[in-house]
Amino acid sequence: MKKRFQSLFSFLALLALFACSPAPATEPETAPPEPGLVLTVLPPALSAPLCTDPQPEFVTDFEVWQAPQMDEPPARIPFRDPVYGACMVRVTDRHADLSLDDTSAGLKNEYSRVQSFNADGSLILVRGIEATWYVYSAGSLQPLGQLPIDIDPRWSATDPNIIYFSSETRLMSYNMQTGEMTTVHEFANDLPGKNVMVWTRYEGSPSFDGRYWGLMAQDENWLVSAYLVYDLQTDTVLATRDLRTWPDDERSTDSVTISPLGNYFMAYMDKYCEPGTLGTDANPCGLMVYDRNLQKGRGLLRLIGHSDTALDAQGREVLVYQDIDTDHIAILDLESGMGTPLWPIDFSHTAIGLHISGRAFNHPGWVLISTHDGDSASHTWMDDSVFAIELKPGGRVVRLAHTHSLVDESMEHDYWAEPQASVNADFTRILFTSNWSRSGTGEVEMYLIELPQGWISQIP
Repeated sequence: MKKRFQSLFSFLALLALFACSPAPATEPETAPPEPGLVLTVLPPALSAPLCTDPQPEFVTDFEVWQAPQMDEPPARIPFRDPVYGACMVRVTDRHADLSLDDTSAGLKNEYSRVQSFNADGSLILVRGIEATWYVYSAGSLQPLGQLPIDIDPRWSATDPNIIYFSSETRLMSYNMQTGEMTTVHEFANDLPGKNVMVWTRYEGSPSFDGRYWGLMAQDENWLVSAYLVYDLQTDTVLATRDLRTWPDDERSTDSVTISPLGNYFMAYMDKYCEPGTLGTDANPCGLMVYDRNLQKGRGLLRLIGHSDTALDAQGREVLVYQDIDTDHIAILDLESGMGTPLWPIDFSHTAIGLHISGRAFNHPGWVLISTHDGDSASHTWMDDSVFAIELKPGGRVVRLAHTHSLVDESMEHDYWAEPQASVNADFTRILFTSNWSRSGTGEVEMYLIELPQGWISQIP
C-alpha cells in the first residue's frame, strides 16, 4: 500500500456567509457589452512550482480511498491533497473577488471542453455563476478584473491578449492590452433565414490552432436554421448547411464543435437514434459528424453523453465519451468510426456524473476525467475525484484529487458544483469546481492542480 500524504497546512475554518454550461429555460438575450478591463502588460506565467517540496509518488492503484474530513482551504495558499499528494490551491474567493454589482454566489472554471488558459498560460478565464467573466493571473492567482464580454468566450490560440466571444450573430474579439472591442465577423449575411444567435451553444471550441470554427445559427424560435464552418484565418464562411426544411425535432441541437485538427464538424443532437441504429445524412440523430465542407454526414453514436474531442498517441482525432449503452468510458476514432471501451463505470452504488477534458493537445494520448455524485462517501475508485487516463485499453490511470463537491441532482444550484475539470495544453495545470459540500447553495470555488513538467514519464 502506498504511503498517504498529509496536508502541509492546517486549514483555516471559514464561515459560509451564504457549471458544457447548460442552456437556461429560455435562450439568452444578448447585447453588445461595454468596454472595460485593460491590462497594459500581461502578467508572467508561473515560473516556480506552487509546492516547493518534492512531488510524492503518483497514485495509480484502484483502491477505494475516502475523502478526508477537512475545512475548506483558504484562497491562494498551496497545499497537497492528503490522499493523492497532488499540489493544489483554491484560486478564487467568492467573498472578495466578485465585482460589487455581481450577484453570483460563486466562481468556477467554464467547462471541461473549454480551454481556460490563454495562449501563453499567463491568464485564466473564470466564470461567475450569473454569467459574468473574470480574468486571473496564472502566476500570482490574483483576480485582475471583470471582462466586458458576452457568450462562449474562447481564448485566441496564438495571441495571449485576445479573447473571442459570440454576441447575437457576431463573432467578437476583446483585446486585453488595449481594451478594444472588435467585430471579427458578422454572420447575418452569410446564412439563410432570419437568425438571432450564432454560436457553439456553450460547449464547442475552435480547432487547436484557432483557425476553424464549427458554429450553428438559431432563429427567433431557437431552432437551428443552419450549421456553418468559419475560417478565422481568411475570415471566410467555408460552408453552410441549411436546416430550415428539417423536422423540428431534428433542428434541436445541444451543441456543435469542430475537431482538434479542423477536419470534422460535429453536431450533438437532442434527438436520439433508436437502439441498434445510427444517424444518416438524410435522417440525422445522435452524434452526427460531417467533413469540413459539411458534406458526408454520418452518425457515429446513437446517443451522446458527456464527452470531449482529443488527440490519441498517434495524433489521430478521437472522441472520448461516456458510452451510455455499455456504461464505459470509451474512445471513438472520428475517421473510421471505430469505438473502443477503456474503463467500466460502476453505477451500482450511485448515479456517477462524469466529465471529460481532452484539451491537452501538447500531450496527445491522455485525457482528464472528473466525477461527482450526491454521496459524500466513495464506493468505487472513480467516485468524486479528478484523474488522468491513457487512451488505450488497459492504459495507465493517475489519480490526482478528491473534489469535496456534493452534487444533488434534485438541487438546481448543484449544477454549478459539478467539478467539470479542464486541463491546459501541456497537461501541467488542471482546474475544477467544488462547493466543498455546500449542496444547494451555488457557493462554489475554482481549484487548481499543478503537475510537474514531464510527469507522464514518471508513471510506471
